[in-house]
Amino acid sequence: MLEIVLVGLFGLLLIGPLLMNIVGPFIIWRTQKIPTVVQFEPLSDDTFYEHCSALAQGYDQQLHDAGFAALGNSSMHDTHTNTYLRLYWHDVLKLASTVVDMVGANQSTLSYCELSQKYTDGRWLNVSNSNRSEAYPELPIKQSFHFPDARGVEALLALHRQLRSKVKREVQPVNYLGDQGFDEITLFLREESDALLAKGLLKPDIDANGKRSLTLYGAFVMTWRSVWPGRVIATLVKQRVAKRWLHSG
Repeated sequence: MLEIVLVGLFGLLLIGPLLMNIVGPFIIWRTQKIPTVVQFEPLSDDTFYEHCSALAQGYDQQLHDAGFAALGNSSMHDTHTNTYLRLYWHDVLKLASTVVDMVGANQSTLSYCELSQKYTDGRWLNVSNSNRSEAYPELPIKQSFHFPDARGVEALLALHRQLRSKVKREVQPVNYLGDQGFDEITLFLREESDALLAKGLLKPDIDANGKRSLTLYGAFVMTWRSVWPGRVIATLVKQRVAKRWLHSG
């Protein structure tokens, strides 16, 4: 009798993930679209602080203490999420940073800090402390590393320096004027969408809202990377790759 009960409980535990992995992609396929031509909505400092979490405000202070200057605030509103971001630039390091608060339906707020640097090879090196794995597979336009345990800006800066010395030792960072910061993000999002299109994850048509629809294959890929067990596997693989780069010769 106990064995039957245990098997039944185990089956119930599997039903949720099975439904998310089998049915979820079809829901995502019909409802989710990927921003391609983005028009950022400017926000005042007061409006940004009104929406952002205490954690995001802490990152903001740490970035100022580290010599970053704020370039402005903006927001993006997608099908399931509202994202508020504040962009910074360090003129000596030629390094950009973004503080992000992502508020999703039926999800806790995701707050993180990301350091981004563009190089003369056209690729980006991104280091963040986001605790969620990316829904996208690895793309040729960027190398991104997540360190959820790096709680402070100084820790992220140290990690970025280490990775740059190993990943980008042969190229130089690109300098851009502060007032072009959001233009760079707009360009990056378009390049990211084109890279996803090239991998067969998106359809080519861009709708009136500047978005592309997912292919069914793309919906399966993004769902698998966003729910259990694929999310856990993708996160572990990404963390392992990051550690391998940090400890490489």
